[in-house]
Order: sequence, then structure tokens, then C-alpha cells
Amino acid sequence: MKIGKIPRRGFWAVALMSLFSAGSLAAQQTGTLNVRVVNTQGEAVGDVDVRIVGLGRVTHIDDGEAVFENVPAGTYLVEAQSVRTGRGIERVEVVGGTATSLVIEVSLFFHGDDLVVSIGTEGRQSELFSPTNVVQGIDLRAAAQPSLGETLAREAGINSTYHGPGASRPIIRGLAGDRIRILESGVGSGDASSTSTDHASAVESMTADRIEIIRGPATLLYGSSAIGGVVNVEDGRVPDELPAHPISGSLIVRGATAAEERNLAGRLEGAVGKVAYHASGLYRKTDDYSIPGFAEADHDEEEGEGHEDEVEGTLLNSAVENARFAAGVSYIGDNGFLGVAYSGYDSEYGVPGGHGHEHEEGGEEEEEEGDVGIDLKQRRFDVDSGWRFGSSFLKGLTARFGIADYRHFEVIDSGDGSEKEIETQFFNNEWEARLEAQHSFGGSSTGSIGLQALDRDFEAIGEEAFVPPTTTTQFGVFLFEQIDLGRVGLQVGSRFETQQTDNTVDGISREYDGLSASVGTVVDASDRLSFVLNASRSVKAPSAEELFSDGPHLATFTFERGDADLEQEIGLSLDAGVRVQGDRVRGEINFFVNSFDRFIYQSFTGEEEDDLPVAQWTQGDAIFTGFEAQGDVELFHYGDGHFVLDGSIDYVRAELTATDEPLPRIPPLRWGVGLGYESVTWHGHAGLTRVTMQDRVSPFETTTDGYTMLDASIGYRLFRGRTVHDIVLSGTNLLDQDARSHTSFLKDFVPMPGRDIRLIYQVAF
Repeated sequence: MKIGKIPRRGFWAVALMSLFSAGSLAAQQTGTLNVRVVNTQGEAVGDVDVRIVGLGRVTHIDDGEAVFENVPAGTYLVEAQSVRTGRGIERVEVVGGTATSLVIEVSLFFHGDDLVVSIGTEGRQSELFSPTNVVQGIDLRAAAQPSLGETLAREAGINSTYHGPGASRPIIRGLAGDRIRILESGVGSGDASSTSTDHASAVESMTADRIEIIRGPATLLYGSSAIGGVVNVEDGRVPDELPAHPISGSLIVRGATAAEERNLAGRLEGAVGKVAYHASGLYRKTDDYSIPGFAEADHDEEEGEGHEDEVEGTLLNSAVENARFAAGVSYIGDNGFLGVAYSGYDSEYGVPGGHGHEHEEGGEEEEEEGDVGIDLKQRRFDVDSGWRFGSSFLKGLTARFGIADYRHFEVIDSGDGSEKEIETQFFNNEWEARLEAQHSFGGSSTGSIGLQALDRDFEAIGEEAFVPPTTTTQFGVFLFEQIDLGRVGLQVGSRFETQQTDNTVDGISREYDGLSASVGTVVDASDRLSFVLNASRSVKAPSAEELFSDGPHLATFTFERGDADLEQEIGLSLDAGVRVQGDRVRGEINFFVNSFDRFIYQSFTGEEEDDLPVAQWTQGDAIFTGFEAQGDVELFHYGDGHFVLDGSIDYVRAELTATDEPLPRIPPLRWGVGLGYESVTWHGHAGLTRVTMQDRVSPFETTTDGYTMLDASIGYRLFRGRTVHDIVLSGTNLLDQDARSHTSFLKDFVPMPGRDIRLIYQVAF
């Protein structure tokens, strides 16, 4: 599959990036930044990478001292990171013509904030107006699953649409589908995963550097399809800084027992002069995974027809095979970069749930067809650029462009696996461009103004093409401003967006314009306690699937109907939180209320068409209320090791305001506790998670029993010069619980995997 020509409407994006990236920057004031890196005892440490975030300047030190010369005047985050001594982040202002000194304290565990880059400007979690989660490093390698939703499903406030191991998207605070924006390095993933829950997202967690989840409305930066939140996967395919070493890389080998997983991933990075390069790849293969009992939830109650042939202990048609590659190259200047990357993602996976169906053979006998599978392929081209101009009004520019050619086939095997028949073909050609300018009105006010454009051409072909060919164009302009008043921070912003969606077969066109706005504040009551309050108005235009669906969809076992008369959905949100960042205690709790006018949702009607239950896209006023909390308490430390008690809890209640009728597939109350240990060479964790019964169900929806998950892991790190070896042994669902996700369309046919033991080996150099 080849990337097609860039549409004329997208040419401006590439031309604009080339224009501002090609020329040299005007003369500007610069200064010197001296950085000293110490541990928690105040002792200088070595073997540390020190970087000026967003400027592409990084150096490796062995004596605790780093010097950056000719740094454009301005305010920066500086990060120090070492596998031996930990991480630390501090903010510093560099003044032109002078030398500025900074001390960064690094710690292996517990004391540091995570860096977040998905909020327009870089920031630490404790400084942000929106609640965030960050998963990175060896923790991400251990958590990574074939689908993005399952990779993140155990984070506070995050659940999964779980359509088997091959396909799932994140659910944030009960909101899913087209309300959650999935990004790759800041632009859309360009797949068809929002079309249906059986469509996998074409992103790979195992090769990512970090995954950031922004909870709450993010429509100001990323558009109407981010009304519920953003998941941004950063994998470094377009290098944005010269590496600290001429060449570095890693190799990861992973195996697991539940599905007999075999997983191999690697990456190589380096630089020649001012040209940096990246190459990475992955191959994963799993078999049908093991389950504690039978797949169907009612097997023990109904021993009648259809159950006698069911296999116990294995979920049939749940195997997955993935392949991923990416290659990128960038020119890195003193104050910015310009780079390109080409990547591909291939996935073949089964859609479990027993959706094989019967048909007449010559009018005499019926023959049962095989199971449904997905054959997915995406090829993608990215351009990324960012430049810093110093302390003037225009502080910097970033521009990103991504174009993706995506297709997947829904196939039915012959029943004996000898051949496959293509039932439905899906094609999605999509490009997205962003241009963003960071500015400053004096030292206390910073912000950004930007443009975003998207063009999507979607087509489904086949007997079960439940969505007609459609095109969607979207253009938005946004502005956001942040004011620092000492212990009080204010943030205001707005976004205007226009969208046109065309049904190219029936000649139906729908146009929508929307204005979103937000205001927020962070109040630092002390150095360790802060309060956060945000309010927003968000506007979401209906998607092509919500407007024009009309047909059977075998993979979801439904007949899907859209409504071409759907109106825009308007959300009013209030989010309040408390954060604690102490020496021994760290945590936050957030409460939220999301009220929607004309909320768009899919509901079963009780009707049947083509022998399938009808799922209708419809609208009604709705309200989502809930909270999430997570925290750590350091119990004690021994030598360089820390023992920490951690916990989390999240809850969502969602209903139609006119009738108090619960909305479908809303996650139940969930809580968990754990005990962790971390030192230079050893780390471990054991945790218990309780998911309660969900008995607040919509019409034609069944209740889901609760379950308890016991997970544990232990890891060892070995140093050999610059080479670091990590070995992690972990187990999930150690109690072998029969667990079903209430948020899944297939929960009554597809239980979660049973006991799974994983072994991961990573070598990095």
C-alpha cells in the first residue's frame, strides 16, 4: 500500500512548514545555563542526560555539571534523567547576556513530577490545569498490550471498550468513541478505530517512549473529537533533538503464557553531525488466549442448544499478529528542528464472540460459516518542525503534518481455516495539519494561537458496508492564554471550528460551526498543596458514522442505524481537584460534572433487522458525574530502596436527564491498593483491584458481575558500562477470575484473559 498524493487542501500545510523552517533565525539575545545535578542527599551525580525541553538541546554528563551556551533568552523546563539515579525536572529563566545557574535534584522514585507535552506548552503534572496520566519507560513495556485501550485500562479514570485482545480504545470518565482523540506525536492516528469498537487503533504501545492521557475537555487544542479527552502516543519517530550519544538503541523480548505471546521489538537512534535518525520495529504473535471457564456468560444456566460444542478454557478466534516499523530523520539546529518520518502498521486479529452464521446451500441444507477476522494495514508519512525564538513576543513555532493511508478487511474463514473470504472492506485516507505559535505578553503571560485542518475520505465496500462513502473536512482556529500571578495561575481559551460531512452516494451534506471556550485556575495554597478548578463549554459535531450508518455490521453483531438529522452536541463541564506533592505523600483527587445538551449515543431499540439487534444513533440530554483519586504514601526507606503504599479509585454515573435512565456501557466503581518497592537494581509491586457489579443498566442491557484482580511484578536491573539490562517477571489476574468488562459490546461472549505470567527482557545501550 502506498501513500497517495497529498490533497491540494493539504498542500498549504507542507508549504507553510517548509517556508518558516528553511530560513535562518534572526539574531537574538542568548545566555549561558549552568546545571548541577544532585541526589536527594545533595551529592553531585553522574551518568545523567540533561535536556532543555522543547529546545532540542541535550548533553550527557558524568561529573554532575552541565553547561549550555548560546541559549535563547526565555523560560524553560530542564530535565535530568538517569537509569541509575532517577529523574528530576525544574523550571528556569535564562536571561540574555548572563549566566544562569540551576540545581536539579533527581530521585529514582516517588519525588518527581512527570513531564507532559500534550497541552500546548511543556509542563509538569503538578502545574497543569487538566488532570493527566503518564505511562513511560519499563512500566510501559510491562503494561503494553496489542490494543491501546487495554494498555491504559488500569490507569485511574481510564477504561477500555474491549472487543477482544486485538481491538480496544480508551474510555475516559465514561466517554468513548469519537469523543476521545487518539494522537501520534500531536496529530490524529488516521485510522478507523472511532468507526466501530472492533476496529483497532493503528498505534503501537510497545515501541512508544511515553503515552500521555489528558482527562477532561481538550477541544481547545485538538478539536471536537477530543471533548472527552486526549491520548497522545509519543514514539520519537521524528527526532526533535540531537541524542546525547552518537548511537543508542534497545532490544525488547517478551513472552506471556495466557495467549502464548511472542514479542520482539527494537530501536536504533543516533546522529551524524546535525542530522539525527530513528529506526524502530516490532513483531508480535499470540494464540487464542486462556479463560477460566466457558466464553458465554450463561453457559452454566443454559445447557441447551449451542452450548454443547463450546470449548472450555480457551477463547476461540482471539489470536493476534502485529508488525510495526518506523524510520525518521531530522535536521537539528541550535534553536529548532525539521524532520520527516515514514511508518507502517499491520495487524491481523480475530473478533471473538461466536459470530459465525449459517446460510442456505442450494436450498437444501445450512452450512455454518467461520469466524470473523480483521486484516488491517496502514502506511503513514509525517512532517514535524519546531523552533524557539527567545524572549520576544513570538516565542516559537511548531508545525505538524501527518497523512495516512489505511485499509482493513473483515474476513470470514471457511470454517476449517483453509481459506478466507473478504466480506467488507474499509478504506480511510486522512491528513491532518497543525500550526501553532507560542507567544508571551511579558514575563507572567504565555500562550499560543494555532490553526488545525483535517480532511478524511472514508469508504466501506461489501455486503455489510454499514456506512456509505463519506468525506469530512474540518478547520479550526484556537487561542489559549496562561497568566502566572505567583501562587495563582489563570488559563483562558477558545476555539472556533467548522466541519462539513458529505454522504457522497446520496448527495447529503451536513455543515456545523461551533465555538468552545474554557477558563481555569490553579491555586497553590502552599509548596505542597494546590487546588484546581476548570469550567468549559465544548461543541461536538456528529461524525459520519453517527449520521449515515445503515446496515449490518457482523463484527459487532448489530444492525447499525445513523440519523442524518443529528444536531451538534454541547457539553458544559466543571472539574475541581486537590493535589498534594509532599516529601512522603503525593496524590490528587478530581471531581467532575459533564452536562450535555443533545448527547449522541448508541442504544439498542429492541428491534431486529437481518436477524441482528438494531443499534440506533440517537440524542438526548445527559449528565455524567464522578470522581477519580490516586496517591502514594512512602512507608519507609532502607538504603536506596523505598517502600510505598499506593491506591486509586474512580467512579462514573451517567444518565439521561429527562428520564434518569442510565446510559449504556458505563464503567462501574473501581478501586485498588498496592505495595511497591524501588531501588537502583530491584523493583517490585503487588496490587489488588476490585471492580464492582454494574447493575445501573440501560434498556436491553444486562448487568455485569464484579470481580477482583490480583497482579504482581518483580524486576531486576543490571548495569554494564553504558549498557543496561532489565528483566521483569509479572503476573496478571493471578486469582484466575472470570472477569467481564461492562463497557464491552461483547461482554456476555468475551471474558477477559485468565491467569497470565509475563517475562520481559530489555537491553538498552
